[in-house]
Amino acid sequence: MKHINWNQASELGLIVRINSEILHPLGLAMSRNPENGASEMLLVSQDGVWEYAHPLMALPPTVSEEDARTKIAEWTQEQQA
Repeated sequence: MKHINWNQASELGLIVRINSEILHPLGLAMSRNPENGASEMLLVSQDGVWEYAHPLMALPPTVSEEDARTKIAEWTQEQQA
């Protein structure tokens, strides 16, 4: 089965969206190791609140669907070789 890692998901803006829209309201945050693109855990906030720093939120949260599909196709095409 083809796959992308969490570094690639981050490049698409998906980690920001998953965290801010789903996990942060529950007091959780997805973390990843940027060296290998793996995520081994969700972090649990001590006070039940997670917020991104304002400079981070100034960035566009995701790439366009067309650009995302192009990148995913490129990344998974490499796996067929």
